[in-house]
Amino acid sequence: MRRTAPRSLLPTAMDPMPDGSGAGPRPLRTGDAGRRAAKARARGLAPILMEIRAEGFRTPSSIARAMTRRGVRKPRGGTVWAAGCVQKLLHTLDEGAER
Repeated sequence: MRRTAPRSLLPTAMDPMPDGSGAGPRPLRTGDAGRRAAKARARGLAPILMEIRAEGFRTPSSIARAMTRRGVRKPRGGTVWAAGCVQKLLHTLDEGAER
């Protein structure tokens, strides 16, 4: 069984920063590091995605087939792309563009 710190011990926006400068910008949330890493991986795949779209592939399934044929590695190392993976990639890129 994995043990985690009680919520009362987790840092919040009201806790002082390590350098003593006052409160942090906002509470730390579970998964923030993973979301940042996913956005960075998505930005790395954006040029390949743009090339594939320029070739006329528009649907997630056709983009997935093109990425698989090219041997583009997925974020966790796989090489077979599915439409759902492409949809998630597109969503992550759109989300990053809004911010």
